[in-house]
Amino acid sequence: MARTHRLFELLQMLRRRRRPVSGAELAREAGVSLRTLYRDIAALQAMGAEIDGEPGVGYVLRPGFLLPPLMFSEEEIEALALGAKWVARRTDDALSEAAGNAVAKISAVLPRELRTRLEDDALLVGPGWERPQHVELTLLRRALREERKFAISYRDEKGARTRRVIWPVALGFFESVRVLVGWCELRRAFRHFRTDRVEAAHILDARPPRRRQTLVREWRQTMLTEADSVIAYSRSASGKPKGESMAKELVFYTNPQSRGMIAHWMLEEVGAPYSIEVKDYGTTMKAPEYLAINPMGKVPAVRHGETVVTEAAAICTYLADAFPEAGLAPEAGARGDYYRWLFFAAGCVEPAMSNHAAGWDPATPEMQARFGYGSYAAVMDAVAKAVAGRRYIAGDRFTAADVYVGSMIGFGLRFGVIDKRPEFEAYWSGLENRPARLRAGAEAEKLASKQAWVPA
Repeated sequence: MARTHRLFELLQMLRRRRRPVSGAELAREAGVSLRTLYRDIAALQAMGAEIDGEPGVGYVLRPGFLLPPLMFSEEEIEALALGAKWVARRTDDALSEAAGNAVAKISAVLPRELRTRLEDDALLVGPGWERPQHVELTLLRRALREERKFAISYRDEKGARTRRVIWPVALGFFESVRVLVGWCELRRAFRHFRTDRVEAAHILDARPPRRRQTLVREWRQTMLTEADSVIAYSRSASGKPKGESMAKELVFYTNPQSRGMIAHWMLEEVGAPYSIEVKDYGTTMKAPEYLAINPMGKVPAVRHGETVVTEAAAICTYLADAFPEAGLAPEAGARGDYYRWLFFAAGCVEPAMSNHAAGWDPATPEMQARFGYGSYAAVMDAVAKAVAGRRYIAGDRFTAADVYVGSMIGFGLRFGVIDKRPEFEAYWSGLENRPARLRAGAEAEKLASKQAWVPA
């Protein structure tokens, strides 16, 4: 490492610390001897860096060295802080460290009141569900930065392996996947590669025949002319070609004041484009054209291409399978709890809650035996035990089962249909602010407000 770069890195180490740090600790982090560290400290002091301390005591850098004073509004500071936290949690180790360094540089030259805002923990970035990566993202970013061809071994969703040479275009960071955009020499077209399916990779000496910015423009134009627009792609992060699930028309039949909210939340989690048809109770919900969709004349229902699915639990299950890239169902061999709680919620929780809300519970053992769920108390005890101490009900990640079970618990808590047990409140608190649920809720409110103005 060049001495100039080493001195700059030493400054960054000092900026990140508010309290004195020993020379031995700095030397270990810098990868130099203690003697070299002392010489570097002296060199920085000679250049004007206000470093207080001495060997055997520790060192601390006074703020304000090298960078001119910076002024930001409070919202700009919050944007910087939140963005840095997101990068630190959702990218790779190198970018995470760079985000910390950038914040340290800015913090060092801010007035005290703004520095406090920058270091405030009021805005948080939640944990994302990330798949294991076989190839470091730093390697992919270097190929992009150096504009070099990239050779990869890629495994698709069916397990088929191919070797590709890619002209890298961009790297997309989605909620649960990272997607490499590139021109594929094998397919002679732009393709999207999930980075967790890249099993091996190395940078080639050869460069693409066109500059990356030119490739970006060509890719954007291609995306805009595809049936699946770039907006639809960004919501699903699937990169599926036309002709598969994304290309089929997806229609959602609902009423904003119904159980359709469960399916609406699920659709937003899936991220595929869909259209909404609102059905009114007693009128369009019982019209012949809708009875052809659902003979029961109730909502919700979805039509995906030629496939029609009714019942909220069935819709959640179908969508999770129809759009596997959304990651809303466990692997095929690990679905025991997933199926159990999804359909327990539909077959036991919902009827138990409905009867309890109506003031009627099967009281005697004979009556309880006639009902599939037994008693309201037994059902609530079973659900409370299932969610106690767990973030998700069917494993270590969010699934369609959480959409359904969470909807039942959230509804019950909101309207007082179920007891406010600590287990229920803790579980629901981890779900109620999911972006997909909030989007579905906002859209349902808009639909409900429009309904209020429809002439009777």
